[in-house]
Amino acid sequence: MNKVNLCWVISDGRKGHEIQSQALAERISHQSQIHQFRLKQPWETFTPRIIPGLESGIIWSERCQPSTKDNPNLIITTGRKAAAVGKLMIQKMRHHHIQTKHIQILNPKDSFKNYDLLLIPAHDQITGENVISFAGSIHPFDRHWYSQCNKPNSIIYDIVLVIGNPTASYFKQQFAKELQKIKASYPDHSLLVCGSPRLNIKHTNRIKKLLSEHDGYWFNEADGKNPYPSILKTSKHLFVTADSINMINECASSQAALTLLAQNQVSLKHQRFITSITERCSEFGQAGLKKQVPLPHPIDEIVENTKLQKLLNSPNSSSSG
Repeated sequence: MNKVNLCWVISDGRKGHEIQSQALAERISHQSQIHQFRLKQPWETFTPRIIPGLESGIIWSERCQPSTKDNPNLIITTGRKAAAVGKLMIQKMRHHHIQTKHIQILNPKDSFKNYDLLLIPAHDQITGENVISFAGSIHPFDRHWYSQCNKPNSIIYDIVLVIGNPTASYFKQQFAKELQKIKASYPDHSLLVCGSPRLNIKHTNRIKKLLSEHDGYWFNEADGKNPYPSILKTSKHLFVTADSINMINECASSQAALTLLAQNQVSLKHQRFITSITERCSEFGQAGLKKQVPLPHPIDEIVENTKLQKLLNSPNSSSSG
């Protein structure tokens, strides 16, 4: 597969967005640079549209903004805010006669003609001449990552509950029941709860009260180093709340059994994705601790697509090897 020499990742600062852009950049470029920004109002409200003065509304996290002197071959953006800034940078490049290409991840909700290529999850049900549909979400946990021998950064738990950011009603009505079912499925195992730092403190306190003294938890950096990467490599059964497609897809990349919680709390779009991976999922206690077949990695699907290959091989993309 050909790779471009230099790729810029234009990041709106959202960790999930940056991870997707960077994971792709690392696969299709020899070198990548992350340029993080935040937008002032009113420009933020109007993204992905570019309204007059947008450049003055961008606050770059570095000492200075990206320089056209770097002559990047490719810009990758994720989300509508980054889409707007990416388009602005493309305009600046072309003003200097630099034919940089632009790949946008996720539906930017403006004209697809503004981008060279769009990568949109299949559950969004969007097609187009310059659109590549892929299953799930882009993430860095591919076969190469799993093959690396990293020392676990925490005590190993076979049974792990991964919690995104479900609605308050889930914690009031269902959580305790589903937690009890997990414990009943594995009465001789301790449980680790790994929660999103976005969780409301009321929810984290509720969860802690329901855990036994042998169970563990992680909700933010105050609880130590994030165990999530180790969880994917070492756990035997992952229970994941269905509100986060990213988390489901990442957990499904492992060899652990996968059971989804809070399924009645999600949108029709989420349900379409869940339906598409039904064969990968298990009911409570169904799979035991046997190794499962991971879902195919989304980036493998993307890089093999002829539309991406055509873009990478275009005369304006300095590429090699």
